[in-house]
Amino acid sequence: MEYEVTVDGRKFRVRFFERAGELFVEHEGGTFPVRADTPLRSKIQKAQVNGGARRFGYHRTKEGVQIVLDGAIYEAAVAELQHVRLAALSGRRRGGGNLDVKAPMPGMVVALKVKIGDIVKKNQSLLGLHAMKLENDIRSPRDGVVLEIAVKAGDVLEKGALMVRLGPPLESGP
Repeated sequence: MEYEVTVDGRKFRVRFFERAGELFVEHEGGTFPVRADTPLRSKIQKAQVNGGARRFGYHRTKEGVQIVLDGAIYEAAVAELQHVRLAALSGRRRGGGNLDVKAPMPGMVVALKVKIGDIVKKNQSLLGLHAMKLENDIRSPRDGVVLEIAVKAGDVLEKGALMVRLGPPLESGP
């Protein structure tokens, strides 16, 4: 899985991958083996990164995410790289036209949070997708109107499957 993490205005690209049964993290500083010492659903994690012990946690706020690393708190924004790319694509089109929101990974739809005709804002939650033992919050990559919902709770999706189709945002009056 790839993420774009913004901390104090600096953007970092972080990728997690598995090789030969081991978990690795890759970022601008290099590639390092990772071993989680606590269950991933724990609020505080203990992990071995390149042999060194680290304690970290996170807390979602309305503005973003607070990351706690070895006792220091950082304000951050975390987005899956696919969502970042979709947002950039929708920005280039200046909001015109329809935009298909597709499954970024295989998973099961657990909750729909919008209905056809809803006006949504950028980053508003559209649905919950259970994948890789986590519930992922699928958010709108731009402002718009929900034209179509192609899934229902309980549907099992492949990566790239259409979930929601957004129409252009409504024009505001002068």
